[in-house]
Amino acid sequence: MPDTVSKTDNFLKAIEKYAEEQRTKIRSEAEDFKEKELNKAEEEGLREAYVLIQKKMSDIKTEISAGLSRAETASRRRIFVRRQEIEADVFEKAKNKLVEYTKTADYGKSLEKSAALISEKLTGDDTVLLVREQDMKYKDKLCNAFGRSCEVKTSEDILIGGVIGVSKKLGLLADETLDSKLEEQHEWFCENSGLMVTD
Repeated sequence: MPDTVSKTDNFLKAIEKYAEEQRTKIRSEAEDFKEKELNKAEEEGLREAYVLIQKKMSDIKTEISAGLSRAETASRRRIFVRRQEIEADVFEKAKNKLVEYTKTADYGKSLEKSAALISEKLTGDDTVLLVREQDMKYKDKLCNAFGRSCEVKTSEDILIGGVIGVSKKLGLLADETLDSKLEEQHEWFCENSGLMVTD
């Protein structure tokens, strides 16, 4: 019987030893599994964080770019408006100087020269000279400068001064007004002034 007890003890010890080995093995496998899962989760978390960071950076770049574009557009608009204001001011002053010029004796001579120029351009016998109401006082001088028979009438289209010649037979118009000359200068100014306005 002692032999049986010894065998039983040995058997139990062997079972305990096997159970301990299995427990250690299971613990080790569980630790390995846990470590692998943690590493996988960490890698997935890093991947997601990287994607999120890249998206945020892209959003920030887009927002900055849009902000810069809006600021640039607003700045250009301010510059454009300022340039228009300067142009308007320059030409308003020029117009006022021309209006003052129409009150001088030189203006009357200028009207006569314009009538002579129109006479060269419009050779028909039906030419009508158009002037402002205020310039009807030059009617006789204009007819003399024109050099042949013509009619002088008023036109509300002439605001500053000068003469327009019209020949219906020829279907021609000769514009020697200060209004048109100022407008021509305005077009030239816009194309050639190189006016630069900065903030």
